Amino acid sequence: MERILVTGAGGIGGVNFVRALRVTKEEFFIAGTDFNKYYLQFAALDVRINSPRHSDPNFIKLIKETVEKNKISFVHPSPTSEAQVISQNKKLINAKTLLPEPEIIAQDKLGVQKKLAENDITVAKTETISSSSDIDEAFGAFGKGPVWIRAKKGAGGNLSLLCDNASEAKHWINLWVEKKKASFDDFMLQQYLAGKNLAWDSFWYEGKLVASFTRERIEYPFKHISPSGITGTPTVSKIIVDKEADKLGEKAIHAIDKKPHGNYAVDLKGDSDNKFYVTEVDSGKFHTTTPLWGYISTKILKQEKEKNLPYLYTMLGLGKITHAPTLGNNIYPDGTYLLRHIDCGDWIWREDGCKEQVL
Repeated sequence: MERILVTGAGGIGGVNFVRALRVTKEEFFIAGTDFNKYYLQFAALDVRINSPRHSDPNFIKLIKETVEKNKISFVHPSPTSEAQVISQNKKLINAKTLLPEPEIIAQDKLGVQKKLAENDITVAKTETISSSSDIDEAFGAFGKGPVWIRAKKGAGGNLSLLCDNASEAKHWINLWVEKKKASFDDFMLQQYLAGKNLAWDSFWYEGKLVASFTRERIEYPFKHISPSGITGTPTVSKIIVDKEADKLGEKAIHAIDKKPHGNYAVDLKGDSDNKFYVTEVDSGKFHTTTPLWGYISTKILKQEKEKNLPYLYTMLGLGKITHAPTLGNNIYPDGTYLLRHIDCGDWIWREDGCKEQVL
């Protein structure tokens, strides 16, 4: 029996990752850590450990102790923040990982945008600020609104708001600064792109693309309570086949990491003509629903086991699979929707009327 540790196991991505492994024929002993003792109950774990946050000096100490106590062979960190810390300290942990180097994981959105632009990849126009007095000039650089106000770091629409004018932007940014929840330097202003919202997920091994797929994000949960309309993981998304997205996704990953190794997620946004721009690259992590698609692949679609990417990633990381297959782009069927919401279950649906409950 293979023995693995999943950190951030109580988050959506962690719960889905465990679920994707449990649905396979392989037997796993799975320990999980999370700083939230309540959310830790969601995942189907053999051992649950309430951990400090990744920024706590005791985090790595606890991970090391958990690995040794439970004879763990492979560690999967679910959130990016924990992936970075574990990548930095992997020599201290007596278990295998399959992660990019820490400096690849650590890049903020602004740094990523600069690297992409240097590699001739179309990115959204971006301005930065260091004080309230900079906002008028930064906003004016776009000619007119609306303009996205975004955080340089973080996920789930953190600090985001679509502003029609500089006055709105000032009020929004100053509010966060006055509450001491952010500094001016945490924000950036970015071109608003009104077209499709795509997520391109990929898994790489020693510089080679193993597999990828593209989803269009269509609806977010409780979007009416968020000023940005974005609340994290989508409730409605659809598998699509888009060669431009594949090309841009691969090019973006190579711009960030010359020898990609592990999981990489790319966000793409279309303009009013649906010309795509790369808006974000997350290295060392799955998007939160990528492991759920692994579960769906095995449980519902009955595909070959390698298309369950959490399974393939784990077995390669453990060394139980020694040669990474080349599955290519678009590993899941075009036009398949994933519908999910609190207390409503998870469903796959197609516009021809085909529908099946996933969870």
